[in-house]
Amino acid sequence: MTGRLVVVAACCLALGCGPNPPAPVKVMALIPGSTNLLAPTEVSLQTVTNVTNLKGTVASLVGGASVVVDPNDPLQQINGGIANQTDDQRYAGIVKNTGLDVTVNWISKGDVLWPADFDSWNMVTAYYNFERSYQYFLGVYDGVDPVELRNQRVMYWPEVHLNSATPLTDNALYLSYIKSFVLVPAVNFQLVPLAMNLGVIGHEFSHRVFSVKVYGDVGIPAPLVQWTNQPFNTLKSIDEGFADFHGYGVTCLETAGCRPSFLSVSISDADTLQLRDFSRPDACLDPTLKSALTSFSPDQWVRDPSMYKYGDLWAASMYQAANELGKLGEMQKALVASYDDGSSTTPGLQQLITGTLNAPINAFTPENVADVILSHVTDPDLKKQLCSQFLTRLQLACTTGGSTLCAEIPNCPSTASRDATTCPTLP
Repeated sequence: MTGRLVVVAACCLALGCGPNPPAPVKVMALIPGSTNLLAPTEVSLQTVTNVTNLKGTVASLVGGASVVVDPNDPLQQINGGIANQTDDQRYAGIVKNTGLDVTVNWISKGDVLWPADFDSWNMVTAYYNFERSYQYFLGVYDGVDPVELRNQRVMYWPEVHLNSATPLTDNALYLSYIKSFVLVPAVNFQLVPLAMNLGVIGHEFSHRVFSVKVYGDVGIPAPLVQWTNQPFNTLKSIDEGFADFHGYGVTCLETAGCRPSFLSVSISDADTLQLRDFSRPDACLDPTLKSALTSFSPDQWVRDPSMYKYGDLWAASMYQAANELGKLGEMQKALVASYDDGSSTTPGLQQLITGTLNAPINAFTPENVADVILSHVTDPDLKKQLCSQFLTRLQLACTTGGSTLCAEIPNCPSTASRDATTCPTLP
C-alpha cells in the first residue's frame, strides 16, 4: 500500500470527517456509456451509510489489509490445516493485517459529490458496481431479499500472497476461505482496472452466491478437497461459467447494455478473450478440451485455461438458449433456483453434491448437472432450447430414454435435439 496511504489516512477536503448525507447520495462514478467507454456519470448510491468511508448495507471497503496463504505458517497448521479450521481461526491465520477504513476525497459540486483522485474514483465506482451486482441478484432471487449477500467485506488494494512471495496485482477475487472480496493493486493503467469493470464485479459477486447456495457458505467446501479429475473439474468450471453468465447479466443494468465481452475493456490478451467469449456461435467442446476434462488433476485444471473454456460452454448454452427466445430473465432465475433446492422432485446442485460427495465418479457428471438445471426451467420452450444447446455444445451423453429423449438427462424434453452443424459430434 506504499504511496496509497492517503486512502486510509487522509480526511476529505470538501466534506471533512463530519456526518455524511443520507442515502440516496448523488455521486460521480466511471460508468460505461453507449460506446462501451467509461465516462464520468452521475449515479445514486442507494445503500451507502457512510459515503466518506464507503460503508453500506451491501459492502464496506477496507484499505491496507494483508492476506497471506502459506501452508508453512504455524497459524495455518492448527487443526491439521486451514481446511479443518473454523472461519474465525482461518481468518486470524490468513489475514495478517485487517486494515483500516478507506477515506474518499470528495469535491462537492451542488448536490453531487465528485471523487478528487484516482483512488477515490476507483473505490466509488467499485462500491457502485457491488451495489448494482446486489440489485441484479435481488431481481434474480425473484423478489426474495438475499440477506446473506449483504454486508460484504471488500479489501481495497490489499497485499495478497497466495502461496507465493510475489503479491497479486491486476485482479479481483472472492476468497471464500476468508469470506472477503479483494481488489488488488492495478499495475497496468493502460486498461480499465478490474474494480471499475461492472461485469468483473458481477462475476465475483456470483462466486459469493455460488458459495452461499451450492456450498452452504462453507469456507473450504469438502468436494474441492476430496474430489479429483472430471467431478472436480466440472464443479470448478461451472462455478466460473455461471459467474461469467451472471457478470454479463449485471452489465445489462447499465446504459451500455448487455455485454458478454465485458472482459475486453480490462484484458488485452486475445486468446483469453476468445475462450471467455461465450457469445461466439462456435463455442463447442473439442477433443483436446474433452480429454483435459477427464484426465487433468485439480492442480492442472485450475492453472489451465481449460477450466474457463469449459465453464463458458455452459454459459454459451444458456446465453444462446435465452437470447434465441428473449427469455434471459427466466434463464437467470432458473439457474440460481437450481443451486439449492431441498425438494425431493427437483433437488438442486447442493443436494447433488451432498448425495455424491463420497462417490462422485459416474454420479456428479455433466449430464446430471444439466439435468438439475433443466429441472428448474419452467418455460417449456426455454427448456427445449436449453437442452438442445447443452447437447450440442457440451456433447452430453444421450441414449434413448423411452418416454424421454435421454436416459442420462431425464428432464430433457423429447423435442430437443443435438445440432451437428453447429458443433460436429465427437466420437
